[in-house]
Amino acid sequence: MLERVFVWLFAVGLCATASDRAEATEWFVARGGVGTGTVSSPFGRIQDGINAAQPGDTVTVASGTYAEKLQTVRNGSSSLPIRLRAATSRGTIVTVPGRVVTVSHGFFTVEGLVFDGQYGADDTIRVTSAGSNLVLRDVEVRRSTKDLIDIGAAQHVLIEGSLIHHALNAAGGRTDAHGIVAAAVHDLVVRDTEIHTFSGDGVQIDPGRSTPGWSGVTLDGDRIWLAPLPAAENGFAAGTVTGENAVDTKASASYPRATMVIRNTIASGFRDGLISNMAAFNLKENVDVTVDRVTVYDSEIAFRTRGGMPGAWVTAQNAVVYNVTTAFRYEDNIERLRIWNATVGAGVTRVFQAFSSNRNGLDVRNVLILGTSRPVEANDKSNRIVSADAFVNASANNYALVPGSAAVDAGSTIPTVTADRIGVSRPQGRAYDVGAYEYQRITAGQIASQAWHAHADSFHRVSGTGSAACISGPIGNRSCRPRRTARE
Repeated sequence: MLERVFVWLFAVGLCATASDRAEATEWFVARGGVGTGTVSSPFGRIQDGINAAQPGDTVTVASGTYAEKLQTVRNGSSSLPIRLRAATSRGTIVTVPGRVVTVSHGFFTVEGLVFDGQYGADDTIRVTSAGSNLVLRDVEVRRSTKDLIDIGAAQHVLIEGSLIHHALNAAGGRTDAHGIVAAAVHDLVVRDTEIHTFSGDGVQIDPGRSTPGWSGVTLDGDRIWLAPLPAAENGFAAGTVTGENAVDTKASASYPRATMVIRNTIASGFRDGLISNMAAFNLKENVDVTVDRVTVYDSEIAFRTRGGMPGAWVTAQNAVVYNVTTAFRYEDNIERLRIWNATVGAGVTRVFQAFSSNRNGLDVRNVLILGTSRPVEANDKSNRIVSADAFVNASANNYALVPGSAAVDAGSTIPTVTADRIGVSRPQGRAYDVGAYEYQRITAGQIASQAWHAHADSFHRVSGTGSAACISGPIGNRSCRPRRTARE
């Protein structure tokens, strides 16, 4: 009988614990606080809130500037993550020289904070291999002399709706400092995020070619760019273009081929810098990359694809490229390079460039080129050379098709390319259309409106901090001006 009572009491205790955890606690932090973390008596330090938070809890931080280093102390869970959030989006600034945040526990979510490394000699945010299932949403990460976000072999990391900028290291003339760098990650997603002003790459995957290899990286809806610095910054002179590539891949031949998808992403400004062969997308080594619905402009090379032992497998479809020296550079007898339903617009010096490579690995179909001569790489009958009157407004870099364009119903069927760059299913008529857009049989005004609103790079918000901000308007038009406030 006594034993049954003890069992009953133990069961009641477990239920009470589960119930208590189901009613998660919200902890509060405010500058100058000296309390116990309640809304009326908040903590004064963010770390005190993190220390107190249990799985399922939220730490809400009032606006203001907090000079402290943060680190996680315990895991959340899939159903009960620990959440750190700003009370007002990007109104909370956490700033110290160097490392600002270390994430070494799983199921942790950060929303709406600004992390400023003051150009200290450390990564602004470090995510260790134990920091899986991390969410960084609506954060700003800025001013590092190393990397802004450095991720180890973590799994299921999401960076979403964020602004990542000013990773600058002028040592030796220029030293790599990346926006995001990752090691053997699995299921890393960077979505709807802007990355700019770095002296390395916007996103670099696995520079150490680490065990056990990486896979499942997705970049979706991002904007990655460089521009001449409007003022001197952390050792670089005004006017310097500091970085290398928007995306750079490395992957060991000892592990399964790494996979990446880049879609709905815009890259610009990768030219006139401190290195030669600047490229928006520098895709190399043991990778399998699908690039869909991207835009590249104002760059030396749009796609630099590199063979080797083994080399990259790359599929680029529904791309629009303009105002670049080279649209597609292929190197080292690349084994697989598929260029399907792309549009090469105005201001392109050369569509293709071979470097130590034959053309055996190329599959070029349904490519539409604004120009007068057909490159040998585009000798398939599905590729077309057209004049500006094939497009809605080539002078404004609107490459949607007009009625009667030679590209309409002129392409070949590519079963895996099921839609165009704005989501229109293919084909709309008798056959696939050539280029990045599938013509719909509606009025020219509707086409122009549809194409305009579909471009991810139309009317971007003011972004950037520090010495300048850039307003992005219609594709390729950006004006930079001195900033007057931290956020406008």
